[in-house]
Amino acid sequence: MARNFPNVIAPQVSADRQDSILDAAFHAFATYGYRRATMEDIARGAGISRTALYVHYRNKEDILRRLVLRFFEQALQEIRIALDRPGQSVEQALLSAFIAKDGKFMEAVLATPHGNELLEAGFSVTGDLIATGEAQFIAVFADWLAQRPLPQGVGTASEVAQAIMAAVKGLKTSARTIEEYRAGQARLARLFGLALS
Repeated sequence: MARNFPNVIAPQVSADRQDSILDAAFHAFATYGYRRATMEDIARGAGISRTALYVHYRNKEDILRRLVLRFFEQALQEIRIALDRPGQSVEQALLSAFIAKDGKFMEAVLATPHGNELLEAGFSVTGDLIATGEAQFIAVFADWLAQRPLPQGVGTASEVAQAIMAAVKGLKTSARTIEEYRAGQARLARLFGLALS
C-alpha cells in the first residue's frame, strides 16, 4: 500500500479561492520562472491582495507544495478512471493513463522557457511529496496489473508497475517538445502493451 502524503500546509480557504490561487501561481511560475515569480504576481493573478494571499500561504514554497499535492490528487483520480475504462486494450489503457498522469502539466512545462526551472524547483522544494505521489502512482498501476494475468517471467505486478513508471519518468528528461513527449508515451504504451498481452 502506498504511503500517504506528508503534512502539507492546509490553508483555511474555500476550494474555489484555493484553485484560483494555485492556478495563478502555476501561471506565474511558468511565465516568470519559479525564482523570479513573486507573491505579488500570484496575488495579482488570483485577484486578491498580497496581504490576503499571506493569510493563506506563508510563502512560494507553501504554494508550490500545495500545487504539487493538488497535481498528484487529480492525477491519481484521472489515472484510475483511464485504466478502468471498459473495452480498451492494454495499450490503450496505458496510453490513456500516461496522459492522465501528467494532465496539462507537461504541456505547460514543455511550452515555457522556464519549464526546467519549474521541474527543478519542484524536486528541491517538494521532493517528499513527489516521492509519495510516485509511490501512489506505482500502487495504482500495480493494482490494475494484479487484476490480469501477467506473462511468465515479466515479474510481479508491483515490479512491472515500477518498470512502467521508471520508463515514463525517463521521458521527462529526453523530450524537448510536447509532441516528442506524447510520441514517447505512445511508444511506451505500445511496448508494454505488447509485452503484457
